[in-house]
Amino acid sequence: MGAVGKDLTEGSVFKQLIMFSVPFFLSQVLQALYSIADMFIVGKFMGDYGISAINNSSSVIMLITMLISGFSLSGTVLVAQYIGAKQKEEASKTIGTLFTIFIYVSVIFTFAGILLRGTILSILNTPKEAVLEAKNYITICFSGTIFICGYNAVSAILRGTGDSKRPLYFVAVATVINVVLDLIFVGVFNWGAGGAAFATVLAQAFSFILAVNTLHKSGFIFDFKLKSFKIDVSKLKLIVKIGIPSAVQSTIVNFSILFVISSVNAYGLAASTAAGIGAKIDSFATLPTIAVGQSVSSMVGQNLGAEKIDRAKKTYFSGLILSGIFGIIIFTFVNLEGNMLFKAFGCSDETLEIGRVYIKYCSFAYLANSVAFVSNGLATGSGNAIFAMCSAITSVILARIPLIFLFEKIMGFGLQGIFMAFGMGQYFGMIIGILFFLSGKWKRIIIKESPKGKKEGVLQ
Repeated sequence: MGAVGKDLTEGSVFKQLIMFSVPFFLSQVLQALYSIADMFIVGKFMGDYGISAINNSSSVIMLITMLISGFSLSGTVLVAQYIGAKQKEEASKTIGTLFTIFIYVSVIFTFAGILLRGTILSILNTPKEAVLEAKNYITICFSGTIFICGYNAVSAILRGTGDSKRPLYFVAVATVINVVLDLIFVGVFNWGAGGAAFATVLAQAFSFILAVNTLHKSGFIFDFKLKSFKIDVSKLKLIVKIGIPSAVQSTIVNFSILFVISSVNAYGLAASTAAGIGAKIDSFATLPTIAVGQSVSSMVGQNLGAEKIDRAKKTYFSGLILSGIFGIIIFTFVNLEGNMLFKAFGCSDETLEIGRVYIKYCSFAYLANSVAFVSNGLATGSGNAIFAMCSAITSVILARIPLIFLFEKIMGFGLQGIFMAFGMGQYFGMIIGILFFLSGKWKRIIIKESPKGKKEGVLQ
C-alpha cells in the first residue's frame, strides 16, 4: 500500500468507485457497531430503560461526531484536490492545520458537553427511568472527544489521498475491543450504560493511537512532528470555507434527529425505545449510500484537481447507479425483516409494535438517500459545501420539522405522523441535489494559477 494513497484520476471509474467504496462501507459498518454494540448489550442486561438511556445519550454524542465529521470533510476535499494536482507539500500543510484545529475543538467540546449534560437530557425529554444511566454514558463519552476528533481527521485525510483501506483496519481493531470490553464492563462488572461508554472511549483511543503510529512509520505525507502541528492561514481559510457549511449540514441533520427523539419521547418509554432501535437500524441501512457518496466526494475532488471535468461527471452517474441498487435492496430487506431486527434487541411487545410502524414509514427515506447522498458527495468534492448545507436546511428545517407538526399535531396522526414526516423529508433534499447537478455549478471549482504563478488550491 502506497504511503500517499491511490490515484483516482485514471482507470475505470465504476471499478474504482466500487473498490474505494467497499473498504469505506465496511469501516462505516464497524464504526456503527460501536453504538449498536452498546445498545444491544445494555438492552440484553438492562432492558428497555437501558436502551432508552443509550439512545438519548448516544444521539447527543452522534451529533458531536457528525459535526466533527462534517468539518473534517474539508480535509478530504482539499487533500484530494492537492493530491490530484500533485502538490504533496500543500496537502501536508492542510493536514497539519486540520489536526491543530481539532485539538482545540476537542477540548472545547469535552468541557461544554460535561457541563451541559443535564440540560441536554432535559431538553430531549429523556424518560426519568433512563436519566441516571444516560448521564453516566454521556459524561464518559464526552471525556473521549479528542479521540473522536483524531480518528475522524485521520480517516478524512486518508480518503482524500485515495486510501479507504487503512481506516477500515484501524476501526476493525477498535470494534473488536469495544465489543469485548462491553461484555466485560456491562455483563460481568454490571457497570450499566457507563460501562458501555467506557468501553467505547477505550476502543476509540486505541484506534486513534494505532492509526497515528502506523502512519508515522509508513512514510505518510505528514510527518507528525511537533513543529508540523501549526495553523497555516491560507489553509485555515479554505478549511473554514468548506468545513463550516459541511459541519452546519451535519449539525442540522442530527438536530432533526434530536427533534424527532424529543417528540417521540413524549409518548413514553416504549416509543423512545422503538425510535432508538429504529435509528440504529437506519444507521446501518444508510451506510452503503453514505459510503458511495463519500467515495464520489474523494474521486470528484481528485479529478477536479486534475481538471478532468468529464471524469468527475461520470463519477457522479456511476455513484447514482451503485447507490440506487443499494437503496432498493436495503429498503426491501428492512421492510421484509424489520420485525426480526427489532426482536434481536430483546425489547418488549409494546416496543415491537411501535417498531413496525417506524419501519413502515421511515424506511422510505432510504430510497431518497440514494440520490441525495451522491449529490452531496459531488458538492463536497467540488468544494460546494454551502450547497450541501442548503440541501440539509431544505430537507430538515423546511420539510421534516414542519411535516412533523402537520402530521402529528394538525392532522392528528400522533406518533405515526412523526414517523411519516421523517420518511418524507429526505425527498426534498433529493430534488435539490438533482437541481444542483443540472446547474453545473460543481464544474467551477478547480485548481487555478495564483498571481505568483504557483498553482494553489483555490475554491472559486
